[in-house]
Amino acid sequence: MIGGRIKPKKLQSGDKVAAISMSWGGPVTFPNRYEAGKRQLQEALGVTVVETPHALHPADWLERNPRARADDLMEALTDPSIKAIIATIGGDDSIRLLPYVDLEVIRSNPKIVMGYSDTTVTHMACLAAGVGSFYGPAIMAGFGENGGLFPYMVDSVRRTLCSSAPVGTLEPNT
Repeated sequence: MIGGRIKPKKLQSGDKVAAISMSWGGPVTFPNRYEAGKRQLQEALGVTVVETPHALHPADWLERNPRARADDLMEALTDPSIKAIIATIGGDDSIRLLPYVDLEVIRSNPKIVMGYSDTTVTHMACLAAGVGSFYGPAIMAGFGENGGLFPYMVDSVRRTLCSSAPVGTLEPNT
């Protein structure tokens, strides 16, 4: 444990990363943006991205099924082949997952969880479970940049997720 929290293991080239839609069905709404983000994430970190069972369901289906979204999170946490979980995009609905999230599952299976915006709800669940998580780019918003990834973002994500060394100073983009 570091700083009173359980620190997930670092991500390594070749690891499997779960793409999860905890809030909004962006991958179906904007599939080209999702595919670009998935491809660029894989290329930048040398990982394999796999979708959770419901990640590619339509937005209206995901909205009606918060339990299925929570089940995706719980299953990704307990799957030993998954080393990290990254949100496809934010939204405004992941608070409805909380009744179905088991903090003991999070505590017993500390993994990298990353995303921003509405993913903050999941970060708070990780915090309540005593596990550190990472407020950072989502697959569609961050890794899905149209003109390619910003080098400073890739460097920051690599230093944060793929190294055991302290992150150190993150310099502003020049």
